[in-house]
Amino acid sequence: MNPFIEIAGRKIGPDFPPLVIAEIGINHEGSLEVAKQMVDAAKRAGVEVVKHQTHIVEDEMSSAAKKVIPGNATVSIYEIMERCALNEADELELKNYVESKGMIFISTPFSRAAAERLKKFDIPAYKIGSGECNNYPLLEHIASFGKPVILSTGMNTIESITKAVAIFDKHNVPIA
Repeated sequence: MNPFIEIAGRKIGPDFPPLVIAEIGINHEGSLEVAKQMVDAAKRAGVEVVKHQTHIVEDEMSSAAKKVIPGNATVSIYEIMERCALNEADELELKNYVESKGMIFISTPFSRAAAERLKKFDIPAYKIGSGECNNYPLLEHIASFGKPVILSTGMNTIESITKAVAIFDKHNVPIA
């Protein structure tokens, strides 16, 4: 038997059907209604997992980010993320909506406060964005919850990825 991980009872690995995850992220622009429409589209497409992004901007960014304007924007990254983040009540409603459709809700936390919110929601797994792959204090915090993790590596080095994987291994956290 090949190795596998399990998220909410769904086995994931070479011996199981591919798992399709719909990335909703922040593409709803902060609108719960748009997010729900995206969930409905994902359901129609046969998706099993919906992945959100959990942003608590004041915990995730310093005030210096209020001066950082991305090349493709006219406002700061801080303002963009503030506009696109769902508040706790709306995010919980989105999670419940996803689950009411028979799908699995997971999310990427970008701060410890976001991770704590998701822990309170009792999500079945965490997704780590490639930009957080070397945010070892955040990884330690998430690993302490003991839930499975999907780790994106992006442009990280083998050394930094090895260090990230070691954190999850130390906590006996299933990782993909």
